[in-house]
Amino acid sequence: MRYYESLYIVNPNYEQDRLDEVMKMVVDKMDEYGFSVINHRVWGKKRLAYSIQKHKYGSFILLQYEAELAENLDRFERFMVLQKPILRNQTVVLDARPEVHVEEEPVSEEKKDNEDPSEDKPQEEAVAESAETTEESVEDTAETEETEATSDEAPSEESQVDDSETDEAEPAEEAEVEATEEQTEEVQE
Repeated sequence: MRYYESLYIVNPNYEQDRLDEVMKMVVDKMDEYGFSVINHRVWGKKRLAYSIQKHKYGSFILLQYEAELAENLDRFERFMVLQKPILRNQTVVLDARPEVHVEEEPVSEEKKDNEDPSEDKPQEEAVAESAETTEESVEDTAETEETEATSDEAPSEESQVDDSETDEAEPAEEAEVEATEEQTEEVQE
């Protein structure tokens, strides 16, 4: 068995229904050629490096499959090139069988109610740890803000030293001014 991966870009204006139709068309053709699909999923809408048929974006679809014979691979490539909805495609050979991709579905409220509460303990512990971490980060932020507020309100040590020097300097200046005034009074007398 040989394993292959094809990445093809579909017109970005297609909605999910139309993408599903294109994907079904590709899977049908693969069955016709005798390929076995391992993974086939929409990778997402992404910006293209350059415009293709005046499109700046494209819907990327990842297809992984296996084939016993490579005879039909050229015919499959030609099929992909001739399809109007498919802007570009590229196929590469894989060294090993790819893992089956499983989409994670959101858990509904009904499933949560039906589950055994003992199964939720690891999740609850994880949530509690997450909450503790969040509280710690909030406390750290609060401490930082308090420190900054304190530093804004109270002058730093350097400015306190400067203030004390100016306080000492002021009485000295006052003494000089008084001495000058006394000399001026003596001269006037």
